[in-house]
Amino acid sequence: MKSLKLIIIGMVLLFAGTVQAQVSVNLNIGTPPMWGPAGNNEVRYYYLPDVEAYYDVQSSMLI
Repeated sequence: MKSLKLIIIGMVLLFAGTVQAQVSVNLNIGTPPMWGPAGNNEVRYYYLPDVEAYYDVQSSMLI
């Protein structure tokens, strides 16, 4: 039983060195989205006709 635990711990340590994770966080609070029209930095709402909704820049929500 003790040798089984050692084998499992050894396998976990072996695979722990090969595991990779990537995390990417991009926050644009209060700034226009990258897909918004250029030159309108002070606009709060964008109308999106495809979804028939407005995008609020400050709260990052669709209305």
